[in-house]
Amino acid sequence: MIFRVFVGITAVVLSACATMNENECTAANWQDIGYEDGAKGYELSYLGNHRKACADYGVSPDFDRYKKGRLAGLQEYCVPATAFSVGRSGGQLNLSCADSQPPSPGFELAWSQGRELHRAESQLRASEAALGSHLMLLDRLAEKIQKAEIMLVSDGLNKYQRKAVLTDLKQLGADLLEVEYELPMLENQRLNDLDYVREIRDRYNY
Repeated sequence: MIFRVFVGITAVVLSACATMNENECTAANWQDIGYEDGAKGYELSYLGNHRKACADYGVSPDFDRYKKGRLAGLQEYCVPATAFSVGRSGGQLNLSCADSQPPSPGFELAWSQGRELHRAESQLRASEAALGSHLMLLDRLAEKIQKAEIMLVSDGLNKYQRKAVLTDLKQLGADLLEVEYELPMLENQRLNDLDYVREIRDRYNY
């Protein structure tokens, strides 16, 4: 029983990894498939995935028709707007577009502009995270100070315990002052990073 379940799970996993099923392989229009892959920026070597998927059904891809369709699809993919989007997401420049005859003008420039925005947005996220952590630290210190102050006026403390609480309060107060001193710098950093992101977004209108 366990073996049959394992085989069933394996079959599902393998089928999920296949790029095409039996019906798609037997009824394949390889030029259309090539166009779809090209429009996604896939390398020509991606055809090997289809070949492997269809081999079990006795179907071999039509390389020439696939290649023709893919080149047409690349004309749709290899445009500045796509390059900018890839760069903005942190992706690498797609070398498949070298197969396009010729690549759309400005493709590489648009990618580098997208990368510039990616770096700026990454820096903004980092400064926002730093500010958020700092504000949480402020809250924790304020909470500790409040608890210490309540403990200080509570009954049952001997003079040594009260002295220890006073020492803790003094240190917590010093820590709070230091964190409050650093807060405006973090807020300014976030605002500067936000302004820079907005500047780049306005500069590159895709």
